[in-house]
Amino acid sequence: MASPLDANSATSGGASAAATPILEDFFDQLDLNDEEFNDVEIDEEDPEIKESVRWLALARVHTDKNFSQATFYKDMRAAWNPAQRVRFRPVGPNRFVVQASCLGDWERMMMQGPWLFRNMAVLMCSYDGFTKADDVIFDHMPIWLQVHKLPDPYCK
Repeated sequence: MASPLDANSATSGGASAAATPILEDFFDQLDLNDEEFNDVEIDEEDPEIKESVRWLALARVHTDKNFSQATFYKDMRAAWNPAQRVRFRPVGPNRFVVQASCLGDWERMMMQGPWLFRNMAVLMCSYDGFTKADDVIFDHMPIWLQVHKLPDPYCK
């Protein structure tokens, strides 16, 4: 027979209403205010932080339609054909943080586009890991264009 604590745990599927007041009491006891967070500094030169934000990119699927994130991950991995692992993390509607495990895979993702997912453009830009993902503007998509039989005055 499950104990009352087990009945409310997330793994047993029970409600967590009993746990909520305990958390609220805990946070009330901390008595934190905004002034205490003014002294928080993040050392961007820390080797662990540098490693965690290495070879990051932001991807945005240019659509308003719903789509399967798992299918997007699978299709992009197939398109990029990475040598090592590529990780995805959703950060907003149609936006994903993508992290390559090596420089060659990151360069392929960033330089060998344009990328499509179900005939919808996938816009990519490099990402530092600290900027809020919603603040990054995707304003261009590099493409390569070749025009044949252009009149001579335009061939300069």
